[in-house]
Amino acid sequence: MSRFRRTAAAFPAALLLFLAGCPENDDDALMLHIYHSLNDEIQDAVDGTEIPPEYMAALISLESHPAGNRDSQRFEPGIYERLIELKYSGEPFGYIPRNKIKDLDDQKLRELATSYGLTQIMGYHCLELGCSIGDLKGEFHLLWAVAYIRDHYGKQIRKKNWEASFRMHNTGRVDGTTARKDYVEKGLARMQYYRKWIQQEGSLF
Repeated sequence: MSRFRRTAAAFPAALLLFLAGCPENDDDALMLHIYHSLNDEIQDAVDGTEIPPEYMAALISLESHPAGNRDSQRFEPGIYERLIELKYSGEPFGYIPRNKIKDLDDQKLRELATSYGLTQIMGYHCLELGCSIGDLKGEFHLLWAVAYIRDHYGKQIRKKNWEASFRMHNTGRVDGTTARKDYVEKGLARMQYYRKWIQQEGSLF
């Protein structure tokens, strides 16, 4: 067989191999993007914990906008109103004692009512975690996200109850109704895609 024929015969096989390794759909492609842009950081953050990297990656894909945007922020008017009620009338809001916020001005309350970063941790959780708003917005966001996850729903993580974990992160309840109807479904599927890219080390071949 001539060199040309051998090359021509090998080309379709190589093409099929390439196509077989390509992302299956938009969700798969998104997780490949997150793998290449954030995997080292994700692995460092979850190392030595019970949180698998594929869960953290899927969470990032769901919470940040666009996915993987470190500067994601979302002001929550409902949370702001709860903080106002706590400050001025003492109406209970979660674990937050009134004396923690009674001297805060409106700008600080708004910061506490905003979620930040790759996993959208609410600012008011800083009162419990011992971090600052700057920490949630900074380069060590994922380390604080790990601390938050382990403290708030580590039990579900250890049980590998991923559906409950996604619901807890997004709603604060294991049976909470997420704002996005396909939030849990997308999260579970994206975990599988990310696990695949870890195994393939982000390679299409």
